[in-house]
Amino acid sequence: ATFDIPLLGIIPDAAEDENLRDVDLCHVVRQAPYSAVSESYRRLRTNLKLSETAESLKVLLVTAGMAGDGKTSVAVNLATVFVAENKKALLIDANFRRPSLHTIFPKAQQPPESAELGLSNLLLGQVDYEQVIGPSGIEGLDIIDAGPLPSNPAELLGSKRMDQLIKNQRENYEYIIFDSPPVLLVSDAKILAKFADGTVLVFNAGATRRGAALRTIRELGQVNATILGCVILAAKALKGGYFEEQFKYYQEYQKLQLAHPI
Repeated sequence: ATFDIPLLGIIPDAAEDENLRDVDLCHVVRQAPYSAVSESYRRLRTNLKLSETAESLKVLLVTAGMAGDGKTSVAVNLATVFVAENKKALLIDANFRRPSLHTIFPKAQQPPESAELGLSNLLLGQVDYEQVIGPSGIEGLDIIDAGPLPSNPAELLGSKRMDQLIKNQRENYEYIIFDSPPVLLVSDAKILAKFADGTVLVFNAGATRRGAALRTIRELGQVNATILGCVILAAKALKGGYFEEQFKYYQEYQKLQLAHPI
């Protein structure tokens, strides 16, 4: 099926790779760097860097049509492959209703009073940047958690403080990546799209319906979002097909690397 937007990458279904049984899919690039899934994320990074707008591509919105399509794992792994090239990236959880970065990157080292703070506090003017921007544990990657659920999420995301946050942090990071709420459930992602240099759409091969994908593209188009393209997540390996060969190759490669680490 064609959606009239570029295909930026295809991430194979991790369930079909026996080496990934015990791997956290949000950290697959770190925990299984030689897997076919990790290589697919590196290809995604390359495709983004080769896109026509690559020169001005600093603020990225990663979103999907519906919840559960896998956008957070794409956002986290994309941020991870960016910083692997000695870049600095800031990953922001803009999903106030269903935040997840605080569980993926626990703030174990921080005092309890700052562990609960996040983007909502910053946009309400309650805290400074230093109080909410924290280390992820991955070199070069910093995090802003969502923070407490505000009464007016959409208004906060479209506020002058959000504009100021992005302008300020452009000076400090090569990449700013937003993990946003789903496009078809709330208006938040469409509001964030106006701040982003480009939007990456995540479609799940096993979950996203064609109609939902088309509606997602249409709704983002209505707000003139710069859609860079889509990522197909959890693509199945057909017997004898490309991904089956890729899995075999990377499984062998991973065994070699484990036996003879670089």
